[in-house]
Amino acid sequence: MATSTADGVKNFTKKQLRRVARAGFDWNMVLVLAFLLGFGLIMVYSASSYVAVRDFGDQTHYFTRQAIADLVGIIGAVLLMFVPYRIYDKRWVYRWVFYGLAATLPLLTIPFGIESHGATRWVQIPGTPFNFLPAEASKLFMIMFMASWLYGIGKKVNERKYFWLTLALPIPVCMIIYLVTDNLSSAIIIYAISFIMTFVVCRDLKRFLMVVGIIALIAVIVIIVAENINVGDDKASFRLMRIYSWLHPENTTDSRAHQIIQGLYAIGNGGVWGKGLGQSVQKISNLPEPHNDMIFAIICEELGIVGAIAVIIVFIILLSRMYMIAKDTEEVYPYMLVVGIMTHIAVQVILNIAVATNSMPNTGVSLPFISYGGSSVCFLMAEMGIVFGINRSNRAEVSK
Repeated sequence: MATSTADGVKNFTKKQLRRVARAGFDWNMVLVLAFLLGFGLIMVYSASSYVAVRDFGDQTHYFTRQAIADLVGIIGAVLLMFVPYRIYDKRWVYRWVFYGLAATLPLLTIPFGIESHGATRWVQIPGTPFNFLPAEASKLFMIMFMASWLYGIGKKVNERKYFWLTLALPIPVCMIIYLVTDNLSSAIIIYAISFIMTFVVCRDLKRFLMVVGIIALIAVIVIIVAENINVGDDKASFRLMRIYSWLHPENTTDSRAHQIIQGLYAIGNGGVWGKGLGQSVQKISNLPEPHNDMIFAIICEELGIVGAIAVIIVFIILLSRMYMIAKDTEEVYPYMLVVGIMTHIAVQVILNIAVATNSMPNTGVSLPFISYGGSSVCFLMAEMGIVFGINRSNRAEVSK
């Protein structure tokens, strides 16, 4: 049986903290992350300059706010890098604290939420002009909960009762996020992360195939219902209308499909080599949210398919480095933390690109480290700080 968390932190602090402080960085991952943040700032400025002048009279409005968020995220990542991962605690009390935070933080939008883009998902940080998106924090806390939970139950996850319980635990958090903040994309991402983390440690492939089959069946039914929706019905479900617009964008070009049509125009305009950095046409009043959800379309227009593929390759390099860190981690708990964080980034990259290319219905997912969004980049950097900390601990163990 592993030592208690308090003893583990104490022993870690006395015997290993100096080695961790001296342990080298994974400079390949540092450079990749620095590139993504720098490239993200360039693309946010390029994609948002026109909209920023139009709405705020300052072409650097979004760029400045994103730069501040990046700086806060970097500071947070550096601090977390030197925090022993054992302090996140594997004991059941702290495990449920993480779960409680993931479930209750979105509830802050009920008394303190501010409305933007037709939804109340944000909470303004007192004394600042910045907003906080609780769902982003919920993603991090659910990763920490699932890592601790899977560590705690160990091989029991292969038992029928614990398997279904593990897959059921994220559902209340997902439902709260969806029902309270109307943020379906974050709910989907949280469940996808939890599902994949469970898949990694569970040996029963049949049960996973059963769950995937059920989800696929539900998706087919929803698509059939959306296919037969009355476009002119004002009472039609907003979600079903989005799916219909995905299936038939040509029928709703002036409403639900406007964003995706303009995004596809942007991708087509870019061709192979792109129109040149800053030369996007679609970002000028045509494409909604060019600096946020649809920034990948602007990348395609300005840098072409070559630039888009290069960005995808950079993400693959980042994920591969995280995979190597997970592979070098001997303990289950930090291993699951890295797996959860790696899954989070991978899922968001896939969903964002899929939406931009109309490969799936629009869900409003940002591109990690690149899209505009302070809450997103801050919590993503916090996750990267945890990964760097685990990596440094691995290196300290090797250097004994």
